[in-house]
Amino acid sequence: MRSFILLLVLAIYWWLLSGQTGVFLIGSGVVCILWTLYMCKRLGIVDEESIPIRAFFGALGYAPWLLWQVLLSNIHVAKIVWAPEPKINPKTIKVPLKTKTAFGTATFANSITLTPGTVTVEVNDDEVVVHALTDETAADLLSGSMQDKICKMEGQDPA
Repeated sequence: MRSFILLLVLAIYWWLLSGQTGVFLIGSGVVCILWTLYMCKRLGIVDEESIPIRAFFGALGYAPWLLWQVLLSNIHVAKIVWAPEPKINPKTIKVPLKTKTAFGTATFANSITLTPGTVTVEVNDDEVVVHALTDETAADLLSGSMQDKICKMEGQDPA
């Protein structure tokens, strides 16, 4: 099943990038996609973590939420930077991990870095070390709402 999904994703991606409908080019695309799928299977990289089917529909809800958070953080950081007396209090915090999978942890770490005002510095087995620009951004991360959304996206209990 995962191989078929990878085949389908590669085919759609190739077609969107090329936009070609000629017989030779479509044939070349099919050959390249089948070769890529063969190599992925041979290398053993078509597994639960590389194609997390369970998180697909949850990601459809998480992505807009994350984009909204990025927008809000952009506005927050812009206000701080342009203030006459910026209330910047940079700090490094340790955020305990609730995620149970490597996919969830990677999504969490990347989401932190995508959000202005925070950067993931290190990921350990039980915590993520984050550099936060202000006390407010640190408190937001420590509240756990982002991790809860990621756990729900994966179908896990966020508790």
